Amino acid sequence: MELVEIINRVATGLVEVDTNTKTKTVGNRKTDRATGKLMPGKEFLPGVKTMREPQFVVELVEWWKVNFASDFNPISSVQTQVPYPDHPKGNDCDLVFSTTPNQSIPDWAIEFKHISFCGDNGIKNDHGVQKMLSPYRKDRALVHDIERLKVSPLARRKAVIGYCFNYSFEQCDEAEKIHPGEITRINNVRATCKENDPVKGILNIKEIVNFADTIFTGLGLVLPVVESDFNNAWRHPCGGSGTIFGWEI
Repeated sequence: MELVEIINRVATGLVEVDTNTKTKTVGNRKTDRATGKLMPGKEFLPGVKTMREPQFVVELVEWWKVNFASDFNPISSVQTQVPYPDHPKGNDCDLVFSTTPNQSIPDWAIEFKHISFCGDNGIKNDHGVQKMLSPYRKDRALVHDIERLKVSPLARRKAVIGYCFNYSFEQCDEAEKIHPGEITRINNVRATCKENDPVKGILNIKEIVNFADTIFTGLGLVLPVVESDFNNAWRHPCGGSGTIFGWEI
């Protein structure tokens, strides 16, 4: 199974997970300035837009095994959150699996990264470029996933896959029709779109992906990027359409 096929499966599966997930994600707990006590985390609206990466991968794999079981051989090879050998506890690979039988080690080890232009409330998130390209390990950027996988013995082939919702004024108009009760969130997205492109409001991850591809391939870290778009992931008002992208290491 080639990376382009995997990317296409993820694009299809993302919409299915978005439609059917029962996961309720809770935000990080913050400290009350008056009392110094931790407050309860805020519960986000459901959907892939707000799901944390490990939970998204778990539900993606559950869908994948039911609908395309023949992609895995043996199906028992599919594992999520697999610890990296010789790394501190908590350093886990998102997905490991085989597509051909009788392999001494799995065929694929894959890390996933959600790049987001806005949060649950629609307010802009300025960490997207940082999560893609930051050289600082504290940022846990995609480039560090590449470096860790490159030397890992987890599988014969390795890849990183990112997913991101894209936006525009046109998509904000569509969001208002689908989620008429969430105008505040949608207007927050619209404001971010206007900052980037006052005419059409286009905010698309492909611009960052192309930039990253030039850097990663130029450094000899990866093969050229593979992409696939997805549509109709509208469970969350800040959802809609977007792009899956990935590099084989």
